[in-house]
Amino acid sequence: MPALDPVNNREEINKIVLETIRNYASDTVYFKDLDSRFIWNSKGHIHQLGASSTEEVLGKTDFDYFPKDFAQAARETELMIIATGQPLLNVVEELVLDDDTTKYFMASKYPLFDENGKIIGTWGSSKDVTETKVLERELQRSYMQMEHLVRVDNLSGLYNRKYFYETIEKYSSLYGERKEDGSTFSVVLIDVDDMTVINDQYGQQNGDLVLKNIADLLLRSTRKADTCFRIGGDEFAIVLPDTDKTQAYGLVKHLIGVIADSPIVIEGKRQKITISAGISTFDKEKADMSELISVAERKVNKSKREGKNQVSF
Repeated sequence: MPALDPVNNREEINKIVLETIRNYASDTVYFKDLDSRFIWNSKGHIHQLGASSTEEVLGKTDFDYFPKDFAQAARETELMIIATGQPLLNVVEELVLDDDTTKYFMASKYPLFDENGKIIGTWGSSKDVTETKVLERELQRSYMQMEHLVRVDNLSGLYNRKYFYETIEKYSSLYGERKEDGSTFSVVLIDVDDMTVINDQYGQQNGDLVLKNIADLLLRSTRKADTCFRIGGDEFAIVLPDTDKTQAYGLVKHLIGVIADSPIVIEGKRQKITISAGISTFDKEKADMSELISVAERKVNKSKREGKNQVSF
């Protein structure tokens, strides 16, 4: 077949191009009038709509084939394009078909002009990107799970030492910038009393049960805004936002009572568990993270020296 002359065979070339797009385009392509009624559709778009032929679709709208919310969003977009003459490019559309099925499309929409430059409708194309979006979400979920694992202590389920230091650093920066108000935060360090005796008497496995029990009591006895950590073998910590020294003392005093009044059964015996705690409160003028932790450590040691089962600040 001889090559077509692009000048003398323009009409024939336009027909061939249009039919090629209709029959073979991998992306869906469609044209609509000013009322968003279909006037031309590629076979890919016919298949997406679930229709049997182009003739079936002509004169119909998205409301005939898609959920109302999806169709209404498309109509509003097309009205905006008609009003402004500006296209909308590479937008991800979410199509919820049912509780178990959601499809995603990368769509671009344009104004449709007649030969005089007047807008007579819209046209657009879209590509099914469901697999890509699902993969992105799975990767994001896996990343978040990995981030969680990096921050969490396996035995207790509490956050670990690494995240404890990150939290202290974050709060020190945050509260250090609050120059105008008197807000502050407190750090509580906790040692389980006589943990070596418990391990020697009952074994490491039962000792781990004690630590898990302490972790559960910490979570149940602290406020939603507080963050609990296991930072060592029998060492725990709590960060108390918007809490000064006096408020922290009251909270920790209550916590100590809860733990002392919650004996754990080990090998059929009720074992009373107590903790010693120390409180340190952030000082805007010093704003030294190392000193903040060091003060709390010294207060824990003070509680140990003075009889255990108590808090010092």
